[in-house]
Amino acid sequence: MKISRDWLSDFVEWFETDPQVIADQLTRRVGEVEEVIEPGALLEHCVVGKVLSSEKHPNADKLSLCLVQTEQGNKTVVCGGTNVRTGMLVAFAHVGATVKWHGDEQMTLTRVKIRGVESEGMICAQEELALTEFPPKPEDGPRPIIDLSKLKTPNSKLSVGSPLRQALGLSDVVFHIDNHAITNRPDLFSHIGVARELVAMGLASWKKLPKKKKPLFPKTELSFKRVNQIPHLIPRYCACTLSMDDIGETPEWMQRRLRVLGWRPINLPVDITNYVSLELGMPLHSFDIADLKGAVQIRTAKQGEKITTLDEVERVLPEGAVVLSDEEGIFDLLGIMGGLRSSTKNSSRLLYLHAAVVDPVAIRRSVIATGLRTDAATVYEKGIPLATTEEGFFRALELFLSLAPGARITSKMESAGENDRKKRVTVPMETFRSVMGVDIKGSEAKRILTDLGCVVSTQGKTSLAVTPPPWRNDMVLKQDIIEEVARIYGYAKVPVTMPEASVTPPLRDPRIHQVRDALKESGYFELLHVAFTSPQLLAKMGIGKDPVSVENPIGEEVSLLRPGLLPGLLVTAARELKKLDAKHLKVFETGHAFSRGKEWDECTMLVAAHGNTTLSDDPFLLLKADVIRALLPAGHRVLVRPSTTVHTMGHPGKSAELICGEKRIGLLFEIHPRIRDAAELPFRAAACIIDTDILRSLAPETRVFVPLPAFPAISFDETIPLKQETDHGRLLSSLSKLDPLLRSVENVDLFARDTTRTVTLRFTYRADDRTLTQEEVEKIHARVLTHLKKG
Repeated sequence: MKISRDWLSDFVEWFETDPQVIADQLTRRVGEVEEVIEPGALLEHCVVGKVLSSEKHPNADKLSLCLVQTEQGNKTVVCGGTNVRTGMLVAFAHVGATVKWHGDEQMTLTRVKIRGVESEGMICAQEELALTEFPPKPEDGPRPIIDLSKLKTPNSKLSVGSPLRQALGLSDVVFHIDNHAITNRPDLFSHIGVARELVAMGLASWKKLPKKKKPLFPKTELSFKRVNQIPHLIPRYCACTLSMDDIGETPEWMQRRLRVLGWRPINLPVDITNYVSLELGMPLHSFDIADLKGAVQIRTAKQGEKITTLDEVERVLPEGAVVLSDEEGIFDLLGIMGGLRSSTKNSSRLLYLHAAVVDPVAIRRSVIATGLRTDAATVYEKGIPLATTEEGFFRALELFLSLAPGARITSKMESAGENDRKKRVTVPMETFRSVMGVDIKGSEAKRILTDLGCVVSTQGKTSLAVTPPPWRNDMVLKQDIIEEVARIYGYAKVPVTMPEASVTPPLRDPRIHQVRDALKESGYFELLHVAFTSPQLLAKMGIGKDPVSVENPIGEEVSLLRPGLLPGLLVTAARELKKLDAKHLKVFETGHAFSRGKEWDECTMLVAAHGNTTLSDDPFLLLKADVIRALLPAGHRVLVRPSTTVHTMGHPGKSAELICGEKRIGLLFEIHPRIRDAAELPFRAAACIIDTDILRSLAPETRVFVPLPAFPAISFDETIPLKQETDHGRLLSSLSKLDPLLRSVENVDLFARDTTRTVTLRFTYRADDRTLTQEEVEKIHARVLTHLKKG
């Protein structure tokens, strides 16, 4: 976005005149100024000169020897210009001026002899002074100089010796502000928007401007029917018709302002709409009514429709592009570029002028689809404030009525939509201080916000009630208000303080990591799934009657928060079993599970068989042994006992609960055949779910170091029938209490065939002070076997 200092001067009186200081403050508080452009920067020590005589150089065929009249007297100059002539007004650079030698490297002029003749300055070409307003003409030859003889200037007449910068009206300074820094501020894509910022920053004050009067509209209806089919995409619209006696001519001051910002003057109606866009940030467009056929419709384009735009390129429009059309088809790509058919021409006398706010998303989509980016589209896609529509429309009418010959409004004003009302935001003063880190006074905050156009009142003694101005769409929350105050106050004024925080590491519970490590040592693979699942999977597994939904899911398959880890483990296990050569697949996962109003951590283990199993490799029994073994390093001895609670996915006859410290920490169960079928598991599987939140709440047992035994042990293996009615846990516990030399009783094997079921137990005997003899151990073992037969 380019902003002219002279144009800003229409609105403000400057306190600060140094362009670099202004640019620096804009960069600090508004948006990065990429460049400060001074069109007349090379015109110091340059004046308007008059060629009194021009003769051929005595020692060079391609050079001329000229006598030039200046304010410092007549100067003798050697000139290489092919179009130099007597009586010509030229751009003359005195000795000491800086010029671009052949348009490239800058150099400072000195007195110099050229082919034996001393030259006291330079008659300049446009490239040597970087004056793009004077393009070379073919008839002037290959090396033309600037001809000022017929130039129309702001002073209407050039006088010999007058400073060239003043004579050409090139005292302006242009600030090039990076668009990316102000993408949330469509109001800044205008001179009036930047003027407001300058006043708020204290660099300028408002001039007393005349009050704007609303134009008088006749009651005459439009000469054609206008239909808006998409009011939801056009929230604000203003239009009317105009007539002119002649197309007129764009005044020189307007042309100069457009050129200095990089806009090419075209004709008066087009220049007026471009001028208003740059001044107020409201792009407008005028149509030649003679080119409109029948009713005008504002609608969206259909797939494959075309338009020939002002750049004479035929473009295929995307479906949904906002357009204007009549009986002959589309004649305007609204908000981006007008059509060639309805453009304003030198023959135009009747105009249809409109100003519209278009949905920024629709503009953005059309820009991407067509690849056509214009200055108007850049502003439109930011979201033009609704209040700017009427303001820009009235300003354009004011310029038409004052500049176009015989211009008059010929229809009533067509208006649709209303300006939005901004909501009041209350901000406590303490919030300003705590967020900004500065003890800013309420009066200072109120002044800044008032200068930005807000309506500010004091609410009680501790808060400010702020109503944002109509041109600010970005001031909605109290955080926005605080940011505005901080921005204008100056971030550089905020004292630099280093953040302070405790670096004490948080208390960590290593037990879950110990369980994970133990499971991996037992051959388990750890899995990690996302915490989302699908309604179809939960329905298939028969769980999650009221799961937690995700507000904005990326797909239905991840639209719910998982109510447990087991469904994901089952799906993965079914897939991985197809690739497995081993007889069992062991997997586990730790993570979050969710229900409405609740969230918890769990550790879920799964053992799935890859073939038919026997009693010795039953998944349920394998998992039971692994769970007991995995919890020991974490300091927990687990009791496994039958459970009356059956998990939703568990077999009702094969379910147990894990007891630790008289608390139930989880369930161990075989997967129900129905769930196995749903998960496509062909063979038996068992699962264990531990609530790790409960586990963390239990104090672990203190593990005491025990030295390695100094004396050997004697072991006996005994195979006994496995009876359904016998509680083997209690039996083994009672056996270990029979004699202090019996150190352990362990299951080492299970056997089942037909109706025969047996268990092999290993009895280990050891003494701490001696080596036991076979005889004394056999006596104790005989007593143990007697008790075993009774049990």
